[in-house]
Amino acid sequence: MVNKVIIGILVLLVLISGGIGYYSYTLNRQIDRLDEQLTSFEAEQSARVGALGNELAGLRTETRASMDYLREEIADAKTDISALEAELRSTGERISAIEIETGNITSQVESLGERVSSAEDDISRAMVDANKAYEAVSRTTVRITNGQAAIGSGFIFNDEGYVVTAYHVVESLTRIFVMMDDGQISPATTVGYCEFSDVAVLKLANNPGITPPVIGDSSLLRVGEQVIVIGSPGDSDNPLGLKDTLTAGILSQVNRFINVEDRWVANMLQFDAPVNFGNSGGPLANSRGEIIGLVTARIDPAMGDGIYFAVSSNKFKRVAEAIIDSGSFAYPWVGTGITDITPQTVQDKSLETANGVLVTTVFTGSPADVAGVRANDVIVAIDGVPVKDSGELVSYLGEYKNVGDETTLDIIRGASKIQVTLELEER
Repeated sequence: MVNKVIIGILVLLVLISGGIGYYSYTLNRQIDRLDEQLTSFEAEQSARVGALGNELAGLRTETRASMDYLREEIADAKTDISALEAELRSTGERISAIEIETGNITSQVESLGERVSSAEDDISRAMVDANKAYEAVSRTTVRITNGQAAIGSGFIFNDEGYVVTAYHVVESLTRIFVMMDDGQISPATTVGYCEFSDVAVLKLANNPGITPPVIGDSSLLRVGEQVIVIGSPGDSDNPLGLKDTLTAGILSQVNRFINVEDRWVANMLQFDAPVNFGNSGGPLANSRGEIIGLVTARIDPAMGDGIYFAVSSNKFKRVAEAIIDSGSFAYPWVGTGITDITPQTVQDKSLETANGVLVTTVFTGSPADVAGVRANDVIVAIDGVPVKDSGELVSYLGEYKNVGDETTLDIIRGASKIQVTLELEER
């Protein structure tokens, strides 16, 4: 029994051992097949990795070649850009040069245009169309009479029936009649006058409706330009006068300071167009028919032939407007007696030039006295404007300053240069 059990156990062990052996064999076979598959897979993957490496190497080579080419292209582009920038800078410089040249050409053209305009103006000034100017001015020129004889001349000032003439023409008249160019006659009254300007304004009782003349700017006048005078020369010995007489000449100088009828008058224009008794108060006109002066005086031929004077248009216009507005013109006054500087004065005072005016008298209580101006001072400028002589100083006051204005005088006193400021009073 025991033997049978042992034998059975042995048989069972043999069976188990065989099963294990078979299983082991089968397992080894599977392991071998797996090993073969793994080896095959590794070989396949190695081949793939090798192919991929070759592809990557090729791609790397191709990429490097592309990058090198791209770098070369970029370098070439940079070179082209640098060249383009240089060309643009050069072009910009050329454009700037062209703009400068264009500006210069424009300036030259403008300058040429100004010179042409100036030349045309000079030609216009030098070549007076006397008839055209006469036609423009004669219609507004009038004769001043006492009802019997022509005493002087004048001209229509505005369309309200005012006439401007010289003060010394109407100074002694008790009756005034004005005869127009077209034959109309009107009584007139004196609205006002300024004896220091030799200007008077009349008001016509009957407004003739005559278009007033153009009043020119006397500050633009040039010595040497052509001028004409229109008036009615005649006196009590020639009661009819010579109506509307035209004479022509040139402007000889500006800002004269002369004695008219025992009164010193500034802002005077000197000219050489013949003037006779009866022309006083008439218009002085330029080549364009603009009135630039009010004829007032002539030098006795025994003293100097061809020397005549007119109050500048800027001055008589200013005076006339003030008279029309208020009945009078307040003439500004510094309060000194003055005279031109002589060569002897230049030497005695060690002056550099004879430009300026010498103060001969300072009136007590006058603006100059209050400001400290002294006799023997030399005034060389007013409000910064240089003055060469008495005419320029007094003319400046008459044309640009008013009573109550402040004005500054540049003065040489001994070896010193000083400035004084004063408030102008009425003369």
